[in-house]
Amino acid sequence: MIYADSSFIVSGYGQDTNTMLAFEYLEKETPRLPFTFLHWPEVAKALWTGYPDRAEIIWDAIQQEVSDGQKLYLPDLDADVVARRAAGLMKNYCPRWKKLRSLDVLHVSAAVCGHFKTFVSFDAGSFQRVLAHSQKLAVWPPLTPAEQKHLK
Repeated sequence: MIYADSSFIVSGYGQDTNTMLAFEYLEKETPRLPFTFLHWPEVAKALWTGYPDRAEIIWDAIQQEVSDGQKLYLPDLDADVVARRAAGLMKNYCPRWKKLRSLDVLHVSAAVCGHFKTFVSFDAGSFQRVLAHSQKLAVWPPLTPAEQKHLK
């Protein structure tokens, strides 16, 4: 089971430097990806700031795919359970990783609470992928050398 953060989903539907990589992964793995309560606002912001001319078309396609439930689906996640776990992760990791962002921690928490095995994200500039790895999730693309240094 694969959990994709918003950066991956936006790359899969938009057109950016990671789009081809996202397409290759989606073609190879053919995952059915969860679209959580966290994705709605984050994906909307990314679309309307990054693709203002095409945002409405992409947004409609995403909503249709969520409704169809084949490529994107609404997982059964308890927001309070996800938030409480995220608070625990934040308590344990933010003293070491000061730039750890709340929404990133919530995505990792959702992946753990949803019993996903793989976490896909293009967000190498944050500690999200490092945190996912620390929670025993396989991370794709693999952690960069810079990210691996934070595991020590």
